[in-house]
Amino acid sequence: MLRQDSWRSDAETWESVDPDERRIDESSLTETKALPFFRFVTVFVVGLAFFVLPVPWENTVTVPFDIFVGIIEANFTQYVLGMAWLMVLGSAALTTITEFHFRELYSLEERTAERLSLELWETNTAFWALRIVGAAIATGYFFDIGPPLILDPDVAGVVWGTLILSIVIIIPLGSVFVNMLIECGALEFVGTLARPIMQPLFGLPGRSALDGAASWAGSFAIGFYVTRKVFERGGYNKREVFIICSCFGTGSIGTIGVFAAAFDLIHIFPVILLAYLVAIVAAAVVTIRIPPLSRIPEEYITEPNVEPNLTGSVGGYVRLAISEAMEESRGTSSVRAGWKGLIDGIVLTATITGTVVAVGTLVLVSYHNTQLFQIISAPLEPVIAAFGIPDADVVASALIIGFADMYVGALTAVGLAPMAKFFVILVVSGQILFLAASGPMMMDMFTDIPVRFRDVVAIFVTRTLVLIPISAVLTHAVNLVGLL
Repeated sequence: MLRQDSWRSDAETWESVDPDERRIDESSLTETKALPFFRFVTVFVVGLAFFVLPVPWENTVTVPFDIFVGIIEANFTQYVLGMAWLMVLGSAALTTITEFHFRELYSLEERTAERLSLELWETNTAFWALRIVGAAIATGYFFDIGPPLILDPDVAGVVWGTLILSIVIIIPLGSVFVNMLIECGALEFVGTLARPIMQPLFGLPGRSALDGAASWAGSFAIGFYVTRKVFERGGYNKREVFIICSCFGTGSIGTIGVFAAAFDLIHIFPVILLAYLVAIVAAAVVTIRIPPLSRIPEEYITEPNVEPNLTGSVGGYVRLAISEAMEESRGTSSVRAGWKGLIDGIVLTATITGTVVAVGTLVLVSYHNTQLFQIISAPLEPVIAAFGIPDADVVASALIIGFADMYVGALTAVGLAPMAKFFVILVVSGQILFLAASGPMMMDMFTDIPVRFRDVVAIFVTRTLVLIPISAVLTHAVNLVGLL
């Protein structure tokens, strides 16, 4: 199960190459011209503020991106859900046409196939089936028809009224700014400055810092989108994609704010954010060095674009970062980059929404109508109690339910002792992969690695076991200084 051959594919791949070794002062720097520099600075500052700048909003602290998403959700819900239904339906139809074409069950003319961009909709049999099932369920949600099990507000409200509503807004909107940041040099700028940290600690290129920042500031869906874009350009190999998505596709600032407010812990929101950052960094340092992440091959799906190993002063890194940004920004149009990001974001959203609807519905129906998750969580209860966390039985259930849905898992802990709430926020938000959204999204977005269900389960179990002691130590430390 954990052999490297498990992740090797029949498609053409490129093996990992050793990066060049050089000093920064030996690099030829791109001339800093006024227009590319102005474009880079403007896009970088606006994009950074949009995703990262903490602002108070409706009794919580969030970022402008989250505010924009909330405004759209509140005022255009039916329009967005109508677009979501069309996306799921269109994805199922185009996937079926594609599979019929490539399996030679029915062949289209080459010109028609090109116009429909069939290569974007090609997938395996499992995801083909999930997209069709997702289309049927989405139709039931949209027209409010179907079995009571599916139309239950605890199922339909979470899958359709929360997850899909958010995804259909978040990915296209975020993709506009993310693609502008990539095309205008921000990826190269951040990547160059982050190399001395990301490579030694996590074995990742410096550019991966932007993926983590996008997830942290905006949404894991945006982080996945950045990773997908760089992966297609040869910037990441398969192992790096797994590490980035499973270690840094974290709950966003807005998500942590929602949990803090629900748990009446908003008064220590900065402390929660700091503890959460420490927890996910510490967990990443451990999990990348043990299976399954350590076993994934370092293969590329296109010609590798490997960052060189650089040595030099802090000033040298800053000068090189600006130079790399200028090189990337040259000849780029911010408007064109934003428009391309919007189109890419819409297409990506359409390819994954059907899977999210199908898997999310199945998981939540199981959770609300069976004791499956409570039974699975029973062995975890004494472990949590041994670390001195109160309400261990409910906390254990919350951590396992977090695999079904991060939000449902976290909100299970409402009403518990403050220490238990703090602990649940750290672990559930840091587990990252859950079956109602991020798990199937990662599986469907990276079928060319491939990412399979068993990989998602293995990573979830590994991260949970690593996060429990880390989060327990942080929880006791915060409690010791009298904040809980």
